[in-house]
Amino acid sequence: MKYVVVSLATAAVLWLQPAQAQSIAVCGDSSASAGEVAHHCKLTLRNGGLSQQQIVGVYINLGYAELALGQTGQAVESFSEAVRYDSRRVEAYIGRANAYEDRRAFDLADRDWQSALGLASGSVDVRLGRGAYFLRQGKDALALEEFTAALRIDPDEADARYNRGLAWLSLSRFEEADRDFTRLLRDYPDDAGAYFNRARSRDGRNDRAALADFAKASELSPEWSSPWFFAGQMLDRLGREAEANRKFRRAFELGHQDPWLLQRIQNLGG
Repeated sequence: MKYVVVSLATAAVLWLQPAQAQSIAVCGDSSASAGEVAHHCKLTLRNGGLSQQQIVGVYINLGYAELALGQTGQAVESFSEAVRYDSRRVEAYIGRANAYEDRRAFDLADRDWQSALGLASGSVDVRLGRGAYFLRQGKDALALEEFTAALRIDPDEADARYNRGLAWLSLSRFEEADRDFTRLLRDYPDDAGAYFNRARSRDGRNDRAALADFAKASELSPEWSSPWFFAGQMLDRLGREAEANRKFRRAFELGHQDPWLLQRIQNLGG
């Protein structure tokens, strides 16, 4: 997670005492750890002497650091303080929405994502964030709308295209998913996830191509169990039991977790 969102420019803090200048510098340092950022952002607020916009930036960075540390209650408080000082900072609404989601306060997360959209409907980050949130909620049609909006803003946005492919898959719109993953692979030919998910979109429509994509995903990411498992299921459906069993054994060796797979391996003699 990116936990330094607001850069706190050095020029803005030259008049501060050295200790305060150091703290605000670390609070805005993207190379510092989440723990360091949180610690120094708190010191910065305690020492005072900041402008209103600096206070907002410090609270936003503190909130994201707390979110990265799993301190979601504190993160909500920090983002709320940022909103109190400046109600038009979209980063604060996005951060608080993520914190609310982690706390399973989905109605509040919905509200903050809507606020973020109202402030920056033309932002790829907002559209991607909302889309990912809806996808995690199982609201696939809403996720699809957001990823499509992101691609209207930037047709080359890879994360939007990948996630829209996932949304198409969840909606059983397999041809559309195939097109998105194929377009993505044109620009990122070594993306194992894109091969895997394109294979899923082709399963039952073009079995030979699907098996080739599963194999390519396994080649690119040999320790990833899912392509082996899904290819095994497909081969099983095609009546190619010996090949399927080899895939299932490899998936099991790689730690794939599935009760059905465990039973299958036990039936094969472990």
